Amino acid sequence: MDEDSGQAKEEAQPGRPAGLIGAVDNVLRLLRMFEDHEMVRVNQVARDMGLSRSTVHRMLATLAHHHFVEQDPLSRAYRPGPALIDIGLAVVEKIDVRALSHGALTRLRDETGETVHLAHLRGTEVVYIDSVESTHVMRTGSRVGWTLPAHTTAAGKALLAELSDDDLTALYPSGELAAPTPRAVTTVGQLRVQLDETRRRGFATNNAESEDDVYAVATVVRDKRGRARAAISTTAPRSRAGDPWVTATAEAVVRVAKELGDRIG
Repeated sequence: MDEDSGQAKEEAQPGRPAGLIGAVDNVLRLLRMFEDHEMVRVNQVARDMGLSRSTVHRMLATLAHHHFVEQDPLSRAYRPGPALIDIGLAVVEKIDVRALSHGALTRLRDETGETVHLAHLRGTEVVYIDSVESTHVMRTGSRVGWTLPAHTTAAGKALLAELSDDDLTALYPSGELAAPTPRAVTTVGQLRVQLDETRRRGFATNNAESEDDVYAVATVVRDKRGRARAAISTTAPRSRAGDPWVTATAEAVVRVAKELGDRIG
């Protein structure tokens, strides 16, 4: 079968509207698998999409060439690449969560008196896309544009707690974690303990794990379908943070995140 006849057969599949380009349709369907999976494998894509392994290999090789996906060297699975992530973040920064959240961040800043951030998970890193700074002279500053190891931040841990055990293992295949401060965990096993605590309490904390003098509390923002869309965190210098601060701040962060989530479709 030549390429033209194969494409015609593909485009004529039942349930596919006339006029769709089959190869493009398949690539877009593959990319949408990352909505439910942190990483995908060739066998998994071939099975779920009803395609041959060779076809899936070519699709992923093309996407990798354009940096829409990248292959993990150890597991050989594929995860979203920088091009796909940057496009998604560019959209998010202009509409939806970020556009809706700034007022909520400001209210939370005014209530807690501390700097507030909005963040997304990008692989093993957390990316800060908005901040509203405290008015204190001594304060934690804006983190907009920063990326930090997710396992060392409250926002990152709140988002990591949304992952399954298998997804977490795929994300950290070596089981070892870098520790920017002595308080940061160094193994996935230790991280799992923190994530279990995060799920139990409904919020995550950062006790000088990303930076020596920074404490933080964070929780996820869920849309009306219950999907985690981002995380809100409140950060403060260590001198103003302690157990009473964590308790009071967590209550405010969880409440504001719920209010914001109710506005997101």
